[in-house]
Amino acid sequence: MRKRNIKKQIWLDTKEDELLKSKSKEAGLSEAEFIRSLIKGYRIKAQPTEEIKSFQRDLYGIANNINQIARVANSRYSISHDNYKYISDTLADFILRFERKIYSRQK
Repeated sequence: MRKRNIKKQIWLDTKEDELLKSKSKEAGLSEAEFIRSLIKGYRIKAQPTEEIKSFQRDLYGIANNINQIARVANSRYSISHDNYKYISDTLADFILRFERKIYSRQK
């Protein structure tokens, strides 16, 4: 049996239809789910772009490396210069790439 058994029909003009289609696609939702979410009062956000997802993966990888190195450092009570240099260089490179992307969008 259907979870939702009440059908509502609405009329939209061309501009409203285009707006509904684009906003629901941006949010990664069907048009019906988008409307239901609005009715429930949810704040609907756009899905992150592939570029942002790539930055997130990079950042998670850096954080994971830092965590692994910190575990070793805690067990040995020290950290090697190579490990420190790797973290420092990777993080600096990531920050530079991120800043370039942000500043290039603002222009």
